[in-house]
Amino acid sequence: MQLVRIAGPAEPMRRLGEVAGLDFERTSARRLDDDRWQVSGYASDEALAALRERGLEVEAVVEREELADQRDVLYTKLDEDRAREAQS
Repeated sequence: MQLVRIAGPAEPMRRLGEVAGLDFERTSARRLDDDRWQVSGYASDEALAALRERGLEVEAVVEREELADQRDVLYTKLDEDRAREAQS
């Protein structure tokens, strides 16, 4: 999975919910111009391919490896916080 921005005409953007492996936040949608929209979400490699096949533009915001590194740091921090709270 990687964090991406997806942009394109309104019609294919309305059907993003049909793309397996794509998890996007509807509240992130913004109008770029009269018929173009942009939304942010998390996409698998298969979802990225499907989006491109539909003629949508895909821009990586956080690459897969960086996202995994960020998760590892976050989970380590959460584990440390829980351990500290358990000792209190």
